[in-house]
Amino acid sequence: MYRLLAIDLDGTLLTPRPQKIITARARHALREAAGAGMSIVIATGQNLAMLRHECGDLPLNGPQILENGAVIADIHGVIYHETLLPEEHVLSTLAMLRAAGFHRAYHTIHRVYADAGSPRVREWYRLPVPPTIEIEDVASLYPLPCVKIVGIGAEQFIRARRDEFERLYAGKLYVTQSSFDLLEFLHPDVSKGNALIKLATDLGIKAEEVVAFGDNHNDIGMLRFAGLGIAMGNAHDEVKAAANYVTVSNAEDGVAAAIEELILPRLK
Repeated sequence: MYRLLAIDLDGTLLTPRPQKIITARARHALREAAGAGMSIVIATGQNLAMLRHECGDLPLNGPQILENGAVIADIHGVIYHETLLPEEHVLSTLAMLRAAGFHRAYHTIHRVYADAGSPRVREWYRLPVPPTIEIEDVASLYPLPCVKIVGIGAEQFIRARRDEFERLYAGKLYVTQSSFDLLEFLHPDVSKGNALIKLATDLGIKAEEVVAFGDNHNDIGMLRFAGLGIAMGNAHDEVKAAANYVTVSNAEDGVAAAIEELILPRLK
């Protein structure tokens, strides 16, 4: 029997841009799963404010995975774990990204800052979520504690450089792609997959009792750990290859469809 359901937000539970909402059908499916005894965990690269805004009425009764696993907190703001980017890599990573032609974002536990003129950053958050603060040079924020650094660039530019940066930072930082135009740098022990393993262990839940949904590179660890890893129809091929099952896209309510078809019948 499945006992834990871990779900990515952007590109997965949320409908496509620009609406980015959780449908009534998906909310109902999640409430049905929770009512049957499943623990619901949102696993996102987003921050606590975004979690509260998008998921405040969902049955989230325990720790949630935020900032790609760098923060584990409940929806009320109780922080269980916070793993910051190692200080010795903050300025060098920012300098490397600037030299490589990226715009950059600097995430703290409460706010997100970006280089002035960075593409799309004004679209990241909608009120009441605090907007991204644009400043001339995010490197000037150091030594403000940093949760993660994000490189912002064109889709093909990101994919072309990701493998290179993964090799460059192997053993030093976790490098992952969280969106078509975002490349993230975090503490080497951080990932959604590692956070999910920790939560499952703490709850006494086995891997085969976990279901995970995702659409991007940063979700692969979760999909591989889970007994049932489900990729979205809109996911990149590398994500689909890591999954046990591919549902329809987030535009077609893929999360709700898979819960209704694969999960709820096994909970009755």
